[in-house]
Amino acid sequence: MVDVLGGRHLVTCKGAAVEAEVALQNKVVALYFAAARCAPSRDFTPLLCDFYTALVAEARRPAPFEVVFVSADGSAQEMLDFMRELHGAWLALPFHDPYRQCILPLLS
Repeated sequence: MVDVLGGRHLVTCKGAAVEAEVALQNKVVALYFAAARCAPSRDFTPLLCDFYTALVAEARRPAPFEVVFVSADGSAQEMLDFMRELHGAWLALPFHDPYRQCILPLLS
């Protein structure tokens, strides 16, 4: 996944930017596509949060697993609100990142 996201920055739920290469190095990465307005996303996100939290807590540091959220929300503010409300301590592709803009149409 570092090959795909290399050279990009990811964001935390607190808005801090991190380099994808550093954050994802030697990790299994799950891309999580979701939106706050989607009921199944709102149902599944807390389950993923619990799974991620448990996995990271039990793993040797650094944990070999990372979730990268790719928002299908309608605005950057909706994305941040959803992340702050329900997400775990995982990373996200910034709302205005060109990769996000290219990937989302392929999902519909």
